[in-house]
Formats: sequence, C-alpha cells, structure tokens
Amino acid sequence: MKFTKLSLVAALAISSAFAGGDIAPVEPVVEAAPVVSESTITGNVKLWYGTNDAGLNSLFSKNGAFGDAYADVKYSREVMENVTLNVGMAYITTLGLEKDLVSATWINHGAVNPVADVAWLNEANVVIGLPSISSFVKVGRQELDTPFFYSEKWSIATNTFDAAVAGTTALPDTTLIAAWVGRGNGAAGAGTGNVNLTNANFGGGHVGFSPAGSNPAYAFAAINKSITDTALQAWFYKIPGVADAYWLQADTKVSGIDFGAQYAATKLLGNAAVAGGITNKTSAYAFKLGYSSDALSAYVAYSDRDNTAGIDISNIATGHTVNSQSKLYTESYWNYGYVGAQDAQSIALGASYDLGMAKLGAQYTNVNGIVGGTRDLSEFALTASTKVGPINADLAYVNSKNGLASSNNTVLVMLTMPFSL
Repeated sequence: MKFTKLSLVAALAISSAFAGGDIAPVEPVVEAAPVVSESTITGNVKLWYGTNDAGLNSLFSKNGAFGDAYADVKYSREVMENVTLNVGMAYITTLGLEKDLVSATWINHGAVNPVADVAWLNEANVVIGLPSISSFVKVGRQELDTPFFYSEKWSIATNTFDAAVAGTTALPDTTLIAAWVGRGNGAAGAGTGNVNLTNANFGGGHVGFSPAGSNPAYAFAAINKSITDTALQAWFYKIPGVADAYWLQADTKVSGIDFGAQYAATKLLGNAAVAGGITNKTSAYAFKLGYSSDALSAYVAYSDRDNTAGIDISNIATGHTVNSQSKLYTESYWNYGYVGAQDAQSIALGASYDLGMAKLGAQYTNVNGIVGGTRDLSEFALTASTKVGPINADLAYVNSKNGLASSNNTVLVMLTMPFSL
C-alpha cells in the first residue's frame, strides 16, 4: 500500500506501518479541508476471487475458492460554508458464484443466509472545518486509520466506525488528534466481517472482557514533523474499564534510505486484567530499514513481541487475536494474527519495482516463537498490479506454511473499477 498526503478531514491517521511491507516513510503533511461546493458522486465496483489448495482442496476448484462482487457509492456536498456532508452505501453479492465456482465468500453476508445480497450504510458523516483555528471535527460513520483501531483494506469491503474525530494543526509542525469511537463493524479475525455495526465490541474479543460490547474507545495522538523528512508519532488509547494502549513511532528518510522504529504496549484494566490468568501488560517493538527510488523500493524489518498473555499487538477493532491485522512493520501480505502474537519474533523482506505498465512486488515473512508453536508462519508472496482500461487489476500468489500444517498456495484475482459521476 502506498502513502498519500492526508487531508485534514480524510482520516484519523498519519501512520507508516501498513500490511504488505510498504517501506516509504510517511510524508507528514496535513492539508486544509477540501471545499466541495458542488455535489460529487464517486464509488467502486469490484469482482474479487481467491482460491487455496490447503488440505484436500485443489487450486481453482470450487472447494477452497472464495469470491464476491461489491459496489459502493459516496455522495459529498458542502451544505454550507466549511460544512461538508458525506453519505455512502455499500452492496455485496455472490452473483451466484457459489453455485459452481466458489464455496465461501470474502466477507460474512449474515448468519441467516450466508450468500444473501446485503446493502448497508458504510459512511454517513458531517465534517465541520474551523479554518480560523486550523482545526476540524468529523462526526458520524467513517473509516479510521490509527495503529490500534483502523479500517482494514485487505478485504473486498472495508470496516467502518461510528465515531467523532477532532484535529488541529494550530501548533507549528504538529497535528493533534482526539477521537471517540462508539462502535464498528469489524468482526474478530475477519476485517469487515459483519456488514452491520452490531459487532462493535471494544470490550470483547478477549477472555475476561466484560461487559462485552458496552465499552466505547478513546484515541489521542500527536504527530510532529519538525525534523526534515521525519515523522514522529505518539498515540494513546483508552477503553474504560477494559484496557489502555500506547503506540510510539518514528520514521525518517535520508538520501533514499528509510529507517523506522516502533514501540507498542497495552495494559488490561479491572476484571480483564485478572481473568483466566492473563498478564495485564503486553508490548512489542519493531525496526525497519529500506531503500526507495523512482521505480525500485526494498526493505527489511524485524519485530519482537514479549512473552506475556494479553492483548495482541494488532487491530483491537477486529479482535486483536487470531487473523487480526497488525500495523507492525513485519506484517505479512496475507496471513494475519502472527507478528503481534505472544512471544513472536518476526522478520520481513520485500521489494517492488514499477515497470510502468505494471508494478511487481515480492515479500517474505517468517514468524517464530509464538506460544504453543502451532501458529508460527512462513509466507512468500508475489504480486502484480496493472490497469486495463478503467479496471485496476491486482494479482497475487502466496505460499504459506502455518505451524505444523503442510504448506499451501493461494491465488488472488482482484478487479476494481473506480468511477465518478
């Protein structure tokens, strides 16, 4: 994934740790809120297919294959000066692929009918710009991108949150952010997982979290760019009665060489800290060294999670346990829930090259030491991205060995057509 300049209202994020091993340091720029004086309509149409040969499955057979078709549309308009309204709908369907091509879907369509067509409101927010004090407020359903709460982009649909976010750039070279997060539709270990925002369980997904589903979350951040080509981040999270979390990160670039360092920690509170013999604190650190030019980029990264039971160093909004994606530099391309797990030592190597007509990538991830030994990981991924007319085509081949299981292969074909009206 690539870093982009973030508008002040675009997201709750300036983080340089994304899955896929992107090695470019974040460019710590916060732009003024865009003025949308006329109505704009944008969206995406997607057809995604995957196949895996684990167990008795064969590649490209119905068993082991998964697929979905998806569409979203977003309407934006400045309803008055410095006040913008955003509303978006999403729709997921199997197109009948389950009849002869796939046996599973990319996301959960619902427990009653797992292949039913489903539509939901994935965005509904108002953005209030306060240019006189270089600030903004964004309230409503929205995507978030922070180290411990974020919208995962690996799935065909993206999990969103009901939240209120405020930010300011009033201080020199510094962005301050505060957020209240009420709920989200990210299911544990499944990214989007549940299209309805009924799974927002910041108090759930871990033994001893009680009462489940009743705890909001708070996030606070300071991002500083006083040093040339350097971004410093500090994040603090609080889930009252459940847990506190911290994330510190520094990224810099000198003559094409990228260096990054991360430290993350969590602390369980109240009943959560004593249930089931859980230790109340966990932590991890990571380092990354890379090189980037116009066409070529490469990196190596290492991370180490301590040997204590508790919250994994991954997305708390999607369960922070098995299959939950992590923002650590070492995160794998396809298999999540490993690099942030208890006692994991991880190394990741990657490179990409832009041919112009297509961008090619390769990534290797190895994770050892996870408690129990059956969740260690070796993963090698090859990717290719190109554009065919109006369609963005992403292809991936992944070879994985998970714990004691035999190695298996995954092939992904992801076709996306963005549009604007």
